[in-house]
Amino acid sequence: MIISTNGFMNESLTLNGDASLQFGEVVKISDNNTVAACADGDAFCGIISHEKNGICAVQLHGTVTVPFTGTAPKAGYVKLCADGAKGVKSGTGREYLVLSVNSVNGTVTFIL
Repeated sequence: MIISTNGFMNESLTLNGDASLQFGEVVKISDNNTVAACADGDAFCGIISHEKNGICAVQLHGTVTVPFTGTAPKAGYVKLCADGAKGVKSGTGREYLVLSVNSVNGTVTFIL
């Protein structure tokens, strides 16, 4: 049996950003209806799912897979924060349900 969590409760908003934001990057609210890249240790609100000319689709809920740095998170509820390099790391942020960790590829799949 193949396991798939793609599409689970995906919810996105269209917000202002800038052209430097990239698909899969964690972001934070920086101003009214605007997102920006996260610095190391920041709490994040979502993940960029599309960017064009400074307009960003930001996934706020659902299952996502992003890069991680530092010690690999464990499956289960884990506190995650931005790593300042477009991904996440275990830290002092919000608690998320980690579904899987791929240490070979350096990615973590969790529910926002």
